[in-house]
Amino acid sequence: MKITFLGVGSAFTTRDYYQSNMLVRAENGAGLLLDCGSDIRFMLAEAGLDAAGPGSALDAVYISHCHADHIGGLEFLAFSTYFGGERRALKLFAQSDLLGKLWNESLQGGLGRIQGRPAMQLADYFHCRPLPVNGRFDWQGIGCQMVAMPHLANGAEVVYSHGLLLGEKGRGQFDAFISTDARFCPDAICRLAGKAELIFHDCETTPFKSGVHAHFDELCTLPAAVRSKIWLYHHHPDPPQDPQAHGFRGFVRKGQEFSFSR
Repeated sequence: MKITFLGVGSAFTTRDYYQSNMLVRAENGAGLLLDCGSDIRFMLAEAGLDAAGPGSALDAVYISHCHADHIGGLEFLAFSTYFGGERRALKLFAQSDLLGKLWNESLQGGLGRIQGRPAMQLADYFHCRPLPVNGRFDWQGIGCQMVAMPHLANGAEVVYSHGLLLGEKGRGQFDAFISTDARFCPDAICRLAGKAELIFHDCETTPFKSGVHAHFDELCTLPAAVRSKIWLYHHHPDPPQDPQAHGFRGFVRKGQEFSFSR
């Protein structure tokens, strides 16, 4: 299994970073997109990938939550595959309630009507794979475990982003955990550090702390053994911090690839 960071930036990013979306490659070369933000057409082009071309390696998409830097490219992807030469629908993995919100609150306006088809549905564009909260699924022989991470709160409602443990090895151990977007949850991070070889955690780097992402200063309070497993991503351009000096693996670079052996 390989994980390539097509982008590493926050929602407010530049083309030197792009938004934080990733590509998981199976041993057979098939690709799983982890989120599909507004920059995805540029990210795919730089990675030499064609969403709908003959022999496209893209096989599936996993969506963690409904913010535009994670779903803003799905309309492009849906139309590209629907009207592409092979008319090949990708698998779409997401928590079941999230799939409904994804269509009703984000995609229906653009994808709901096409020439001659006035009532399109999400399933017309993707092979939908609804999952329970903290559900598990297998993709191309790679075991994947969802982890609901609190992202923001609106009064009594907590909005979750569904992080992902990837590369199940057995006995509750995995190659990697990707937080997607998460508030600072030290107890959860410490538990996950016991399950994963590496952790990729979103990280705010600006002086302003939004409260919807873990901030670099907060992550620095984690135990040294946990920090030693963490790569930081989803940061603003030109972050001033020195992650290695604080015991982290570093900031992930756009295009950086991580390989995991069976």
